[in-house]
Amino acid sequence: MTDRDTDVPDTGVSDTNSLDETVTPLDSAGARDDGTATERLTYEDVAVGDRFVADRTITFTRDSIVDFAGKYDPQPFHVGDDADEASPFEGLVASGLHSFCACNRLATEAFFGRVAFLGGRGVDDLRWHRPVRPDDTLSVDVEVVDKRVSESDSRRGYVDVDVTGRTAAGDPVVTWRVLGMLRREGAVSRGEH
Repeated sequence: MTDRDTDVPDTGVSDTNSLDETVTPLDSAGARDDGTATERLTYEDVAVGDRFVADRTITFTRDSIVDFAGKYDPQPFHVGDDADEASPFEGLVASGLHSFCACNRLATEAFFGRVAFLGGRGVDDLRWHRPVRPDDTLSVDVEVVDKRVSESDSRRGYVDVDVTGRTAAGDPVVTWRVLGMLRREGAVSRGEH
């Protein structure tokens, strides 16, 4: 394990496309920090309808579900198989926060880390469509659904994207809309005037 690896928070999922469970951080250019950085896409480079797909998947294990829930969402149906009879689930399921965080990591690799992302204005329509159980594997895709130039700052544009975490069969598990801001091509920072 390198010093870089210790800076990556544990999402509690297995990276199904690497030899270990360590997730490589993104470098300052948005690529995996392995020397393959590329230019980031600007506002002008993306169009409504563009779709970005993560190049790896994530698999939830029983241990990762229980560990995450024990730290952040200790509901009975997230920390053990003996869920209360009033629970709508039969057996152990991952916290929705766990599936959101893990899928957000893949969305960052697929889209947010590849574009000149300036931050988010908010998140809308966060929904969980089905529970995530041990051994479920999820993929993530990001679709550009709206874009417009900022009226208050010509250096940025607003780009809204829908993020979807899916089962291996393609069924949505978690979805949300990110109201994002991207740097415009040729934009000059305030310090460069």
